[in-house]
Amino acid sequence: MSYDLVIIGAGPAGLTAAIYAKRALLKCLILEKALAGGKLNKTADVDNYPGFTSIKGPELAEKMTEHTKYYEIDWQQEEVLKLEKKEKEFIIRTSMGNAFNSRSVIIASGAVEKELGIKGEREFMNLGVSYCAICDGFLFRGREVAVVGGGYSALETALYMSNVASKVYLIHRRAEFRAEKEIVDKAKKTPNIIFLLNSILTEIQGGETVKKVIVNNSTNNKNNELLVNAVFPCIGLSPFSSFAHELGICDRENYISIKDDCSTNVPGLFAAGDVARISEKKIKQIVTAVAEGAVAAQSAINYLERL
Repeated sequence: MSYDLVIIGAGPAGLTAAIYAKRALLKCLILEKALAGGKLNKTADVDNYPGFTSIKGPELAEKMTEHTKYYEIDWQQEEVLKLEKKEKEFIIRTSMGNAFNSRSVIIASGAVEKELGIKGEREFMNLGVSYCAICDGFLFRGREVAVVGGGYSALETALYMSNVASKVYLIHRRAEFRAEKEIVDKAKKTPNIIFLLNSILTEIQGGETVKKVIVNNSTNNKNNELLVNAVFPCIGLSPFSSFAHELGICDRENYISIKDDCSTNVPGLFAAGDVARISEKKIKQIVTAVAEGAVAAQSAINYLERL
């Protein structure tokens, strides 16, 4: 089947793009391999999205999804394996063996959590190592846990787990955090969050599940053992763009390079959200993903009008 526009990914950027595209009467398809709403489903509280003083991430994801589905957009739950362009048409191949043709494409496939790359991490994955506190935090009620990272997601995870665990160790390799002062101050005022700054998690140990971690203090180069039952790495994201690498649109870290109008160097191909990057200074927020989704959709509409 052929479309005017195929949107890869149904996070905030992809859902917004679909709304704008459908309102312009484009024949549109969304391809999403997992839950609609993307990382909103792994977010505890959203306190900085206009219109909601505070809202749970999954609830906001549901509202965005309902809004999008109101327009009766074609939707397939399939993973995209390859994106290619032949003349003026794109071919999108999926894990279900399907191939969809489209005159334009918006990539809004998001990003996946980075691994720490240390001993024990993969061994104890799903046995105490988790990249989603919302999903797995309840398993460690009343226990001691470690959160690794210094950005917004690490602080948010530490705050969430402070309501579940007896003690939360927040391990950060630097002395300062890369997040808004408000959330940093909130974490510092939470009595059961213990800050371990200038520290690096070097190893995860245990038996059938996680039992302890080794933390190196870079100030005195001493190793310390922490008895914890879970580790939540929050050290950033890796863009999900492997299906598009052959098109030559990615930067050195595999983010899709876009211009101000969310276009790539391939005519008819646009990108938005966590998978895309205009510059390394770009902030990754729900509101910016939504904005880019709208811009990408309008750019696709303008492109199709010129064909």
